Amino acid sequence: MDSNDAGWDRLVDAVDLKFGLSDHGRYEEALPDRSDLTRRVQFVTFKRGGQVYKMERVTGPAIVERKSHYHKSAGQATRFENIYDPDEISHKTNVYVQTGSDWEPISLEDLALD
Repeated sequence: MDSNDAGWDRLVDAVDLKFGLSDHGRYEEALPDRSDLTRRVQFVTFKRGGQVYKMERVTGPAIVERKSHYHKSAGQATRFENIYDPDEISHKTNVYVQTGSDWEPISLEDLALD
């Protein structure tokens, strides 16, 4: 277990102790822009103040470069391409609040677990 794993575990434990978990799980999925590469998503959901929240930890290949592709007649980038290193792993934590049937992203600071 690396320090990133321990950090996620501490965060989930803190949420569980303070609010209790409604659901938890994990799944794998193809990257949206590279179907030959996959990422693993761990998630927990919980209720706080009458609202439902979801935290995700996304683990997958690291983005090592982001290329901009331009159209000849346009001055702005028309498309971006992510270049991945499948041997370098990155971790990202996402937090969402449920609004109706949608999940709206919020920052971890907005959650204010203190």
